Amino acid sequence: MIERTISVDAARRIYNRLGMRLEAAERYEAHAKAQALHLLAARPSQRILHVGLGTGKEHQQLQRMIATDGVVVGMDLARTMLELTRSRMDTPLCEGNAMYLPFADASFDRIFSAYMLDLVDIKHVSQVLTEFRRVLKPEGRMVLVSLTEGISMSSRVFVALWKLRYALSPNTFGGCRPIRLVDPVHRTGFTLVTQTVVVQKGFPSEIVVAIPA
Repeated sequence: MIERTISVDAARRIYNRLGMRLEAAERYEAHAKAQALHLLAARPSQRILHVGLGTGKEHQQLQRMIATDGVVVGMDLARTMLELTRSRMDTPLCEGNAMYLPFADASFDRIFSAYMLDLVDIKHVSQVLTEFRRVLKPEGRMVLVSLTEGISMSSRVFVALWKLRYALSPNTFGGCRPIRLVDPVHRTGFTLVTQTVVVQKGFPSEIVVAIPA
């Protein structure tokens, strides 16, 4: 497992530069994100925290799921991603690091985060998840998506090649590398509801659904 990744400042610079070009990743991530949004089981009037906004497409879907009487709060390191999300909809947004959430305890019904934890150092993943646990209501639900290890021949080859390229230049992939989420989720006070791996064009994505223990 690759424990270290790029710095927070490097990640901010990369994603500020990427802008709408980040949507090219949809060819590998779209199926997993669609399944994860379904598993979130969001309902009207709920409060959702969305960490790692991308270009804001999933943020729009989250808002539709909770209707006009719910609230979706978005958070991202990169100001460009915040601006792209703002251009799609009027929504509460926060620029910041997921290791230090500026929200009260038990203030959200749902937490959704896709392809964010795979660019966090392993030693900091538990800190992020502890913060997620703190701001999630006792009856809440968390859904995470990340690049993970391969489960089929094609996905194992894909990940092996990814790791070789990553070793040469982590910035090439925006700092993202394959991780496994189940163990840190258990360690930070969650009960696992379900875990699955979705492979799209050889790219393996882990979806983890968990609730507070």
